[in-house]
Amino acid sequence: MKIRNIHGLPGGRTGWLILVNLFAILLATSWAEADMTEKHRYQQQSGDKKEHFTWILENREGYLLRTVSLVEEHHTLMDTAMATRLWSLTNVETGTRIQARREGNRILLQGQRHGKTIERTLDIDQAPWFQALSFALRAFLAQPQPSTEFWTMRPDKLTAHKVRATKQGKELFALGGQQVVSEKVEISLTGPAAWLGRGYYWFRASDLVLLHYQGPSGLPGVPTTTITLAPSSSLGSGS
Repeated sequence: MKIRNIHGLPGGRTGWLILVNLFAILLATSWAEADMTEKHRYQQQSGDKKEHFTWILENREGYLLRTVSLVEEHHTLMDTAMATRLWSLTNVETGTRIQARREGNRILLQGQRHGKTIERTLDIDQAPWFQALSFALRAFLAQPQPSTEFWTMRPDKLTAHKVRATKQGKELFALGGQQVVSEKVEISLTGPAAWLGRGYYWFRASDLVLLHYQGPSGLPGVPTTTITLAPSSSLGSGS
């Protein structure tokens, strides 16, 4: 993976600012009247740190997924195949405002983090970019192939990584005192880095809503992160 300054790209800073403004207008207007298809509540825990966030999916000529906590918000704009086209991160505690978009086989990033300006280009290949795995893996589960590869980006490091998703079959998952039939998916890095760690997603078999995630949140030695659907979460279309 190569990281380059994006000023050498056609359009430069002006073109990027126009795109960011269009993205903001899109979120504020084009999606304002979209039907909310799903809304769920999750608890995330990493070490001793616990927090809750709301997961909101909207559908209108593609998908917009928003995950919102007290201090942080992610927006992921996807096409009809659930591949990411635009992604943004805002954190009011750290003063972070990052936007990323795909252009061919590149992910272009620009914004602010911890008071520092960030401008990068991440080189990828023709494989899809899936940033919101809690939703994008549904497309994989609906297909017959046992595994697939795609790109995803670490929000903490702003680095792109190619990963492999492998179906693990059906499994009972305990949630809210009930045993729920789930589809389990394993996520790992590709190539020699595959040994660094694996993550696992459990999706409810009936509607592919994410029930639970467990895996590393960074390099080896970092506490495992878990994300679990709140038992009282509103479920289903139009909720």
